[in-house]
Amino acid sequence: MMGRKIFLILAAVLFLAAAMLTACGGKKDEQQAEEVKLVKIQTAGIEKITSFSELSGLLEPSEESAVSFEATGRILEMGPKEGDRVGTGDFLARMDATEYSLQVAQAGAGLEKASAAYQKAKEDFSRLEQLYNQGALSKSDFEGAQVSFTVAERDYLLAQESYSLVGGGKDSLKSPISGTVIARLSAVGQVVAAGTTVYRVGQIENLKVILPVPDREISRWKAGGSVTLSLYQDSREGKVTRVYPATNQGTGTIGVEVTVANNGHDWHPGQVVRARFAADSREGLFIPVEAVLNHGLDKPYVFLASGDKAVKTPVTTGELFNNQLEITSGIKPGDQVVVKGSEMLFDGNTIKEAEVAAQ
Repeated sequence: MMGRKIFLILAAVLFLAAAMLTACGGKKDEQQAEEVKLVKIQTAGIEKITSFSELSGLLEPSEESAVSFEATGRILEMGPKEGDRVGTGDFLARMDATEYSLQVAQAGAGLEKASAAYQKAKEDFSRLEQLYNQGALSKSDFEGAQVSFTVAERDYLLAQESYSLVGGGKDSLKSPISGTVIARLSAVGQVVAAGTTVYRVGQIENLKVILPVPDREISRWKAGGSVTLSLYQDSREGKVTRVYPATNQGTGTIGVEVTVANNGHDWHPGQVVRARFAADSREGLFIPVEAVLNHGLDKPYVFLASGDKAVKTPVTTGELFNNQLEITSGIKPGDQVVVKGSEMLFDGNTIKEAEVAAQ
């Protein structure tokens, strides 16, 4: 009898426990079913989106000249230093070109001798020509005088050419342009060969940068177009001054030259600048690209907010501009689009717009 009572008591306890667990589980399922998802919502509308092309390149002088001696010798004197201003024809350097000087002297002596012979032959021919015209000189003597004059004239012209090739003043180096000394590459006492760059002179009141533009975008770049150039925190407007005519076969890019004012000389050749160019613009209905979902074989879709419910809505997409995706069908201006939190949603979920935290 006692055993039967104990059994009935245990059965009652187990029944009550099961009932309580069932009740708690039901409440939990109900809470899960009613869970509200926090999202960010944006009103769809027609807007104009601009696509920017962002590139980088090295600043260069707008014009630059590498200056070198035309003869080999030891440098005796160097003039301006880096940063100094020079004008066209200003002195840069002087060299001791002993061997060159001997060549100049020899060429000069040869020219002087040929010039004297030419003048004498010219005078003789003029005198003999008069005698021939008067009948006082035979034809053979006149023709001999003609040959002598022609030979003297040829020798004189050859001597002039030889002297011009050796030339005078090649032991002195002068600036071919007005500008600023960018680099001084030699020193007094150094022996330099003909053609070795001694100075680099450039114009830095304006600088240029050659941008490597992908050939698929080159049609958007035109001479006179504006380009924003940035160097650290400083930005300036530059102008497209040249579009190169050929594609670089190694990189698939085409060079575009952009010129920018540098009146304060506070931007320097060799610095890297960033360039931002408004390449294209389009008007349409755009939403953030992360708002558009595409799982498996499903057509792309978004979630619209209808009251407090998320409604799965298929869409057709267009082009991507600056992380904004064009929507060509499926939604219309005024629709409330879930733009953040949509990846956690299912059709029909209860949603609420999250409050923006105070800054």
